[in-house]
Amino acid sequence: MSQRLPIFRAARLVGVSRNTLQKKIRQQGINTFEGSIELSDLLTLYPKADLGHDTEYERVQHIKATAFARRVRERIMPDAETLSIRLSDLGHDLASTQRQLSQYQNILNQVVKRLSSVKANQAQNEIRQQILSLLHWISANRPVLEDPTDPEQDLLAHNTVLRVMSAHIKVLPSNHEYWLEGNSSLLEAAVQSGLSLNYGCTNGNCGLCKARVVSGEVRKIQHHDYVLSEAEKNMNYILLCSCTAVSDVVIEALEAKDEKDIPHQEIATRIKRIDPLNDNIMALHLQTPRIQRLRFFAGQSATLKLPDGRIADFPIASCPCDDRNLLFHIVNTEANQQLAKGDEVIVNGPHGHFLLNEHSKRTQLYIAYGIGIAPIKSLIEHAMAIDESATMHLYWLAEKQEDLYLNNLCRSWNDALEDFQYHPIIGEDITLLENVGHPNLQDCDVYISGGKNNINETKEWLLGNNLPQEQLFIHTTGEQPISEST
Repeated sequence: MSQRLPIFRAARLVGVSRNTLQKKIRQQGINTFEGSIELSDLLTLYPKADLGHDTEYERVQHIKATAFARRVRERIMPDAETLSIRLSDLGHDLASTQRQLSQYQNILNQVVKRLSSVKANQAQNEIRQQILSLLHWISANRPVLEDPTDPEQDLLAHNTVLRVMSAHIKVLPSNHEYWLEGNSSLLEAAVQSGLSLNYGCTNGNCGLCKARVVSGEVRKIQHHDYVLSEAEKNMNYILLCSCTAVSDVVIEALEAKDEKDIPHQEIATRIKRIDPLNDNIMALHLQTPRIQRLRFFAGQSATLKLPDGRIADFPIASCPCDDRNLLFHIVNTEANQQLAKGDEVIVNGPHGHFLLNEHSKRTQLYIAYGIGIAPIKSLIEHAMAIDESATMHLYWLAEKQEDLYLNNLCRSWNDALEDFQYHPIIGEDITLLENVGHPNLQDCDVYISGGKNNINETKEWLLGNNLPQEQLFIHTTGEQPISEST
């Protein structure tokens, strides 16, 4: 009997992204059924997969964790209660499988016994030959102890470990999927996977993350003051911020579709640290309170009010998947050098329409001029978080090498991601794009971020080379970030 695995889980087992696996399935003409693939077909596509280690998956996860400046989780293992329940479920599955195998073995023994009896009674020669042939076939095909080096058995064993260590979550009606690992809440794991589920306080007070459990088992891990009605409890409603998944789970939850679904927020943050990126640019790391995190879409901006009263808009340079740790690129001025760890910075936002077109499968061209890399960094990291399947090209243009202040990070993306290409351009005009083999512009979505003059020239060049207007997304950076005084 053939064994099948869901594509989402199969991709994890062989150490690639789901979209990479789906693309390879289409290229090789492999048949799937209801989002699942046969083990034999999976091993045909990846005969050298290292089933002991999700090497590619882990490498990309490391890049993502580094890129997002995500805090290291204190606990990566499920807690004892969740682990006990998952192991118990596996035990029940194993006992059920053993009972079925025992029943099949008894049936097979009875068939052999009765056929042997017919043979002993000297049946007609033709029938006797058929019976002997059937007995020979049964003997040759009796189940035997599996070879421990059998790749399919390795894959099934690895899948069993995966079931213990993590849970697969599916969200309706969007059909988005993500993994929940360790002791994360359903909400935290969703946000870290790039999903825009509805939420507010993350502390069980507001009820905005209310969702319905369609199937699977969840467990409450945090007290919440928000009171669910008896009717809601009977319909399996929970607060996503207060529950984790014990098994694979399907939930019905609200998701933000565009910037109108994200409320305006004002949050008093603290400076976590300030890192020099080069002689002219600094990275300003802000941290929100645990119970008041900033919801935003990748590519959006926020208004910052500094301790000395200066106010200015900034693109957010971090991913929405790390909603508590916010990153901004600021100019290294004398006034900004006075900022210190622990200073309060008021964040108002988010705002802006420089958003990723997640529904498009066209090639993505990102064009950044200097400090314009900030919102594009957010877009790229979000695309990584949601396992975006489109091919991505990043063109970063600067007057001199030192201005490519995230060059190592961009190169790490290039190394880790199969469909990502990084093109640093020093002191050249945008028309150099003609010589780097980019796809037909009609088949691309183009995201540009930079100064007004560069934007206008690039826009004119792109539209003149047949890029449709609706496939062009623009963010214009300010000349002097955080330089105004109130």
